[in-house]
Amino acid sequence: MALCYTRLICRRGIGFQHFRGLFTSNSLTTSLSQPVCANSNVCETYDERNMRLKRPMSPHLTIYQVQLTSLLSISHRTTGIILSSYAMFLGLGTLFVPGGIPCVIELINELNLPVALLFVSKTLLAFPATFHTFNGFRHLAWDLGMFLTIKQVYSTGYAVTALAAISAIVLAAL
Repeated sequence: MALCYTRLICRRGIGFQHFRGLFTSNSLTTSLSQPVCANSNVCETYDERNMRLKRPMSPHLTIYQVQLTSLLSISHRTTGIILSSYAMFLGLGTLFVPGGIPCVIELINELNLPVALLFVSKTLLAFPATFHTFNGFRHLAWDLGMFLTIKQVYSTGYAVTALAAISAIVLAAL
């Protein structure tokens, strides 16, 4: 459909410059009461003015105080990415590893790794799943309009982190 309209516009000899106001914020018909550079001899761009006034390019993470809410938001997204990579690697492992995932588990058992190392690695594998699950329940509660005060947001954040750590340890102990 867009191709048909473009062909129609080109056949009638209407240039695209007539439609500039449709896709830019400054239309051709807009007139300024005073030119931007009326009082000075030299016009400077927005970036040049910010450099002259020694303003930062944009707010950066270094100027913000680290908060639990931002850390949990970033962690929720990160654990979602980790869980999707688990699914991808399990699927690819089933396809490309001879014998599939059970063969990989047997190989790990044959390495006779220390129990502490196995426990820590199983905990690290389980933590993203538990954290993402409990934080997902927290977000569902927010969608229902519950726990939305700052105090409740922080208390549920600490509770989610503690529950995720405890349940990851329990899952690793199984």
